[in-house]
Amino acid sequence: MIFKKSGANILKVKLGKNAVEDVERVKQIRTAAGIEMKIRIDANQGWSYDDAVYGLKAMGKYNIEFCEQPMRTWYDDHLPALMQHSPIKIMADESVYNHHDARKQINSGSCHYINIKMAKSGGIFEAKQIHDLAAERAIACMMGGMLESRIALSAKLHFVYASPNIEFYDMDTCMLGHLQDPCVGGVTYHGYKLNIADTPGIGADADEAFLDECEQFTV
Repeated sequence: MIFKKSGANILKVKLGKNAVEDVERVKQIRTAAGIEMKIRIDANQGWSYDDAVYGLKAMGKYNIEFCEQPMRTWYDDHLPALMQHSPIKIMADESVYNHHDARKQINSGSCHYINIKMAKSGGIFEAKQIHDLAAERAIACMMGGMLESRIALSAKLHFVYASPNIEFYDMDTCMLGHLQDPCVGGVTYHGYKLNIADTPGIGADADEAFLDECEQFTV
């Protein structure tokens, strides 16, 4: 998965199944990509604590920008120790669904960054609470995604424009695996850039023709 920010290419690598193989994979990617390419890794909760310590220490020399969610959330109590061992900065994802989770992560010294996702937080209101709490503690955030359509992406882009503490972006998910586009209006892609028109609300709505084809139930 490749992103582009301020003229710099960014490569996001999914890991988390085998720490030894993950280290070798990142080594090979760094060799192929060169030193200019920014690399981010996402373990998707796949490592144990010991695997996370091993993997992050071994990958520290490959100039990794950060690692998302290295362990399952039930190991959150090990994150402060992992923070002490890891040469790579850690971003909380599944460990933060709401602002109470964010407060606990920040107060316990468990993350450097937080990944905000609208589908995960339940909407804009809770996402803003996470953002504002993190901003108060100088914890930068990322705007992430969970395979939403361009309708949700349009809301997320508005949120990004209004949220100065969002420093990182992972907003290509509606381009991944969608067979149909249910959105009228909304965000448009221009290469690596996202644009949205100056229209009311989030500037996007559901396509009536798409809705007519959907399975319907009357309760």
